[in-house]
Amino acid sequence: MDKIYNHSSEFMPELPDKCVSLMVTSPPYNIDIRYGNEWKNGRVTKSKGKKYADRLEEEEYRKMLFNVFNETKRVLKDDGQLWLNIKNRCVDGNIIPPFWVMDYFNDMFLKNIIIWNFDWGGSTNKRFSSRYEYVFFFTKDDKKYTFNLDDVKIPALNYRPDRYKNQLKNPTDVWKISLVSGNSLERTEHPAQYPEELIERIVKVGTNKGDLVLDPFMGSGTTAVVAKRLERQYVGYEIEKEFIDISEKRLADV
Repeated sequence: MDKIYNHSSEFMPELPDKCVSLMVTSPPYNIDIRYGNEWKNGRVTKSKGKKYADRLEEEEYRKMLFNVFNETKRVLKDDGQLWLNIKNRCVDGNIIPPFWVMDYFNDMFLKNIIIWNFDWGGSTNKRFSSRYEYVFFFTKDDKKYTFNLDDVKIPALNYRPDRYKNQLKNPTDVWKISLVSGNSLERTEHPAQYPEELIERIVKVGTNKGDLVLDPFMGSGTTAVVAKRLERQYVGYEIEKEFIDISEKRLADV
């Protein structure tokens, strides 16, 4: 497949039913931030760009997500899975956890709520600074789905050769993975870029070579880049042509 389409993923006419093995994405957070930092050589040169504003009326926002997720479920294989990165929102002084997204997936099986923990970010002076986001892991079938645990095991800190066969263990549901910093080699001009390391673990555990990976909010193309590097197929949707250009440049370098 290997294609990024320049239109909303609320409709995916290019994709037939049950062709996708895994969807992984991070939808707009709808937190009323005007994104658009301009980067050069790993540094912000302008901080008041106007590429897009992450703000819709709440009813419109949730309807958009409903449409995207419905289309995603249509194109997912019967043994397919869905990984969704989303974070808390602060509304009228209250933190609103994103557990409302689970209402979209009552017909699927929630296998994990991953806590993605990172070591830096914005600061606050009236509450503790946030250093985590959620990644929800759903499957279409309760038992029939790909889970390549051996491909993502990590070194055990308390390895004892008298008790365990090897020094690798199953990662927990708390993943400590750094954000993409301004001087990172994978940094692009996209203002809300998630790290390749995060997506690599998901693609490795949830797919096999040749499988099709979908990202309905492609952004800077991280999902596609990781899928291509791991010899999977990719397909994505992105409404901003500028971000598609960024993705295609990254893909050419893989």
